[in-house]
Amino acid sequence: MDTSLLMRCPSLGSPLTGVGEAPGLADLTAVLSSVELDDAEVAALAKADPAKPYGRQVLVDTKVLEGMVALWTRGVPCAPHDHGGSVGAVRVLQGEALHTVWRLAEGRLEKVRTHRVERGEVVRCGPNMIHSMVDGGAERPLVTLHLYADPIDHMVVYDLDAQRTCIVEGTCGAWVPHDAPEMLRAAVDGFVRAV
Repeated sequence: MDTSLLMRCPSLGSPLTGVGEAPGLADLTAVLSSVELDDAEVAALAKADPAKPYGRQVLVDTKVLEGMVALWTRGVPCAPHDHGGSVGAVRVLQGEALHTVWRLAEGRLEKVRTHRVERGEVVRCGPNMIHSMVDGGAERPLVTLHLYADPIDHMVVYDLDAQRTCIVEGTCGAWVPHDAPEMLRAAVDGFVRAV
């Protein structure tokens, strides 16, 4: 367990200290559902990055668990992506999100559904789920807490503008790293499940 997480956010310590092996999706969801953060804790954890869809603040990075807080840039969606086979869950801590699930069909990337996720709700992300999120326009900006089992080694990010599939480093975020090309492992034209 990364003790810096406990110092920055003591209320997370209790549910996470028992995680010794890679948790499953139900475990991640249960942990996120049980976490209670006050406004001061959320504000202390949120880190803005207006040049990206969200600013990332890594809280936990172990062999079995990765956790981060994202402060979303208003009006800037992340790219459709998967988590490279890792499972995860995302809880809305502040504001609200618009969450879109996508699917690949014969080389096309299609929206399956978009739904609103309100404060306190948890989105579950299976190992093959392709999804994207954006700030839903509530009074306060969107802040989310993410937990992933088996930390993300890479993500498949779908570049809608260039119509290509990219593999990016797991520490990149859900966007094409135009300003950090070293984060791009590979790219192919069109939309495919894996490169």
